Amino acid sequence: MVGNFLPSFNEVITINLFNIISEDFFKPLTSKYKATYIDCIRLIYNTYKTELSFGVDKEVILTELESYFENQSSEDMIFDDNEEIAKDSRAKANAILRSLKESGWIEYEVSNDYKVKINLFDYAATMIESFNKILKNEEMEYQSLVSQIHATLLNKEAYVKPYEYIIKRVVENTEELITGLKKLNTNIKKYIDAITNEKTAGEIVQDFFVYHKDIGSKAYHRIKTSDNISHFRTSIIESLYNILNDRNIFERAVLGYMEIEQVEKKADAEDSLREKILNVISAFRNYDDIISEIDNKNAKYIGSAVARAKFLLTNTNNAEGKISKILAYLSNEFNRDENINLYDEVDDTLLEVFNIFPQGFIDSDSLYVVPISRKMSMPQELSPTLGISEDERERRKLALHEKNKNRFSRININTYIEELLKDKQAVLASTLPLDTKRDLIRIIFIRLYGKDKKSMYKTTQTNEVITVNDFRFSDFVIERCE
Repeated sequence: MVGNFLPSFNEVITINLFNIISEDFFKPLTSKYKATYIDCIRLIYNTYKTELSFGVDKEVILTELESYFENQSSEDMIFDDNEEIAKDSRAKANAILRSLKESGWIEYEVSNDYKVKINLFDYAATMIESFNKILKNEEMEYQSLVSQIHATLLNKEAYVKPYEYIIKRVVENTEELITGLKKLNTNIKKYIDAITNEKTAGEIVQDFFVYHKDIGSKAYHRIKTSDNISHFRTSIIESLYNILNDRNIFERAVLGYMEIEQVEKKADAEDSLREKILNVISAFRNYDDIISEIDNKNAKYIGSAVARAKFLLTNTNNAEGKISKILAYLSNEFNRDENINLYDEVDDTLLEVFNIFPQGFIDSDSLYVVPISRKMSMPQELSPTLGISEDERERRKLALHEKNKNRFSRININTYIEELLKDKQAVLASTLPLDTKRDLIRIIFIRLYGKDKKSMYKTTQTNEVITVNDFRFSDFVIERCE
């Protein structure tokens, strides 16, 4: 199990999310205008980028929101059952701000010049940053995190305050690293399904190049090559153990932990700090387990997708190809109109394909079981006249030997070619006897076995098509292997 970075039970008890944010905080995101709220919240957040704080004049934000609504649908909006209908862009912008203020996203502040500013709460800013990360869907740079952890632990000057400058940063970066790997582990199935589900074979093959370029190369490939944590793991673990074993460094780290995390009892601080360091060590030791699972899952889902594409590409006349064609035809028939019920307006003969029993129904005789006789009887001695004589046995053995001798097995064909090429390097197939169908069959087998590495000869096709005794075929060279 990878290091446990979850808060302890006592921390969960003392931390209650709704002691920090309003109980109506998520109300805008569950309303019928949730998409509009998300757009407006991100727009408000973007207006703070050039400011020194999360505070902007109300008129500036109103102007931005008005511009947004002017580019959207002109339909009337009602943001609350008790509010009037918002018909124009200004009314909609004011309604949005009013709702966000009531739900605890923003607050109003009146400055000395009586101008109203809109301040964004810190937790609201954190939430919007998370939204932006989800929308951007940026992949983690594992190498940068690992190198930061390694560099932090090797920075001798930072050991002046070991907890503040080293341990805290190492723990946070390790949490982010493990979380990123878990996301990659989880998302592999999503990526593969996205490029294979409900797509044609051509689309699957085309999207595989996108997968290997954008997913396989950018994330999976990096952790196997440039982001390989093994380059730094030994040094990281040794440095962490040095912190635990060096009493001077650990004591100063405990004092820093008590000050930063506001822990009163030194014994509690020592236990918590030691647990955090050991969790980081455990995470790096068990890193291979996560990578192994990612390897297995990647191989599994790629194999599944390849099989899916291969099945869709099957166009042969064997059983698999015929089943593929039947299923493709049935799929097109059943899905030609999504509004039609599966069994409505569909030819009954199509549905019969799925019948296991040809009679299509079960009656009282369907479950009839043939009785098995339980009578005991003594075995009878076989009559000696039922056997065959020695002469007959020898005749049958000779017949079987002759039959095996005339079979077109690889051994017999090799023997035939060896006799044929006794004093020659190569011959043309057209020079062989070709009077009967059996002669033609022998030539076919010579051509087939000539492609096998186990044969003592090889065949090379020529561009000449010949006709001998009404038998027509492409001529080929039979030559002895070097």
